[in-house]
Amino acid sequence: MHSQPARGDPAAGTKQALKAKQKAQCSHAISLFGLEKCRATMVGDSSTKGISGGEKKRTAIAMEWVTESPVIFLDEPTSGLDAHSALMVTHQLKDIADTGRTVVAVLHQPSSEMFALVDDIVVLFEGSIVYMGERSNFIDYLARLGYPCGMYTNPADHVFNSVFFDGDPGHLASRSLGNSIAMGQRAETLAAAWANSAEAAALHRMVDNPVLTPITASQFRRTSPPVSQMTYLLKRGGRNALRNSLVLRIRLGQAVFFGLIIGLIFLNTQNRPASVQQQNFSGALFFTCVAQFLTATLAVVNVFTGERLVFQRERAAGYYGLPAYYASKNIVELPIQICVPIIYSCISYWLLGLRRDADKFFIYMATTVCLNLCGFSFGMFLGAMFSSLAAILSALPLLFLPFLLFGGLFVNTGNSTVWLRWLQWISPIKYGYTALMYNQFRGYEVDGTDIGDRYLDQVNLGPFSIAVNIVFILAISFVIWLAAYILLARLSSDGEHALSKRAIRRQEESLLGPPDSRFVSRPSN
Repeated sequence: MHSQPARGDPAAGTKQALKAKQKAQCSHAISLFGLEKCRATMVGDSSTKGISGGEKKRTAIAMEWVTESPVIFLDEPTSGLDAHSALMVTHQLKDIADTGRTVVAVLHQPSSEMFALVDDIVVLFEGSIVYMGERSNFIDYLARLGYPCGMYTNPADHVFNSVFFDGDPGHLASRSLGNSIAMGQRAETLAAAWANSAEAAALHRMVDNPVLTPITASQFRRTSPPVSQMTYLLKRGGRNALRNSLVLRIRLGQAVFFGLIIGLIFLNTQNRPASVQQQNFSGALFFTCVAQFLTATLAVVNVFTGERLVFQRERAAGYYGLPAYYASKNIVELPIQICVPIIYSCISYWLLGLRRDADKFFIYMATTVCLNLCGFSFGMFLGAMFSSLAAILSALPLLFLPFLLFGGLFVNTGNSTVWLRWLQWISPIKYGYTALMYNQFRGYEVDGTDIGDRYLDQVNLGPFSIAVNIVFILAISFVIWLAAYILLARLSSDGEHALSKRAIRRQEESLLGPPDSRFVSRPSN
């Protein structure tokens, strides 16, 4: 459970004492919310079976409880659960409230047992408040309005069936304009009755004359420092990667498969005629560029779209900041993004019959690694831009095909349409293909005849050297990587009121100051 370390108070003591306290709180939360049986089970998602719906609800509540938040807001914590699970969740919320914390929850048609556990209620009808106060006074209030609740009747059902709709069972089936007007008029009548009641007057007096308790600095909650956040995110990301071993094995299997396929198709091309070597080497090197870029893109897109909703929810809850999440995500993915092209290079390079020089091999390997990293950045960009895998797969051809067409194989970019020629300079495929072609054909001879430089002049790949082309791939990778970060920053701030450190400091200073003049100047009754 990473909620408490990521959002707990970092000033709770020494590092060892803080860690011990965190473990004790997490263990207590697991015991309190009845999660012992699923302690070592993944939560799961739409594609991976995990814990049950009730256990997911209790886990989400436990994540908030373990942070020692003084106020907990819950939106329909019992919806979708069976009667027993819903009652268990409500009991646990009641236990939290009994410890002095404030629990605010939206409950839809609670059972009579659940209703009896609530301390204070707010009843809404058509957007208007029809009651707000202690639950124990609710039945008496309804009786005074002329709606007495039977001894064995669930008060929540009584409100819906008798108070809101006056015992009319056809109100749900009728969608007529007259029925809507009648419901609106009934809501206005109930709201007016509440506004003129003694309970509402007492509530207004309490709001107008609050008990002002001074706020101290110890009451402020702060998130853990970014380094601590990233540490725990790295641990969680590493565990998730190891748990999802099938994806890891598929990525490694892809590298072996594509390396063998391309190597066997163009096996020992160096022993064939010069024209065949030019054609085969060109095709194999272009396939290498496309395969490394595209497989990395699709791999990260498939994983990140599943993590996107989790990131949005946890970021909105204040568990961690975007820099810590983005850095940990990249660090966890980096080893596989480097290992996959290395495995591919070690297999394909020697089977293809490329030049038997160590420096040529390492240039080939470095280029494939850079293309893989660029594909990873492009996948993160797509994942940040679109919310669903279907949308990404629909947009991918539109964004990727220009890279492919101007990659250097299909179109002689030096003699292409002038007003479209600029597209070659934003294509990482073009820079990778150029680097690999120069690495293989510059100074390449067959039977004492220099065929490499003449062939490079024909294909007209551009004036840049191998090193410059690799630098351009890295530059494009960084630009796309930065664009993905910016999109995630905008995504994580949607619907939030993000405050800077300076604004938070000013807010704290204001809260630590004297009470608001609106309350101080108001005479008490």
